[in-house]
Amino acid sequence: NLGVVLAQAHRSSLVLDGNLREPTIHKVFELRNIYGLADVLSGESTLSGVCHEPLRQLKVVTAGAGPPNPAELLFSERFSECLQQARREFDFIIVNTPSTDLASETTVLGVQGDGVLLILDPHKTRKETLQRSVRSLEAVGINVLGTVLTGTPAYQTAKAARWD
Repeated sequence: NLGVVLAQAHRSSLVLDGNLREPTIHKVFELRNIYGLADVLSGESTLSGVCHEPLRQLKVVTAGAGPPNPAELLFSERFSECLQQARREFDFIIVNTPSTDLASETTVLGVQGDGVLLILDPHKTRKETLQRSVRSLEAVGINVLGTVLTGTPAYQTAKAARWD
């Protein structure tokens, strides 16, 4: 949704599915997930070669076929180069990552970005889990920009947002 809103505001945006273990972005945009970020990082394709453009000003790169070594690809110099190239071409880059509790890739990806938005469902995410995630991200110098609440009607969002 953030990528769509930025594109509608006439800001060129790129959404990368950095969740190479359990990709979801292709489902959100109803795209095929045959080629994607994994192919760019393995040197089999270019960033422009795997981009989809579901909206004007919005490009999406799916994860691609599940590689046997997702962490290794995301920790590579090639990923840093891919981000540098994208920064020259886009106003905003949004990288979808695995849960902070599930994979170390999230921390490595977060360090390379300007900040992290934590996406959570206040009915499923325990307060302690959220606090632990924020502490672990901040401990390595990642700027936590805020949270996005899902799975709740708008009138309940303000109530849920008052977590300490």
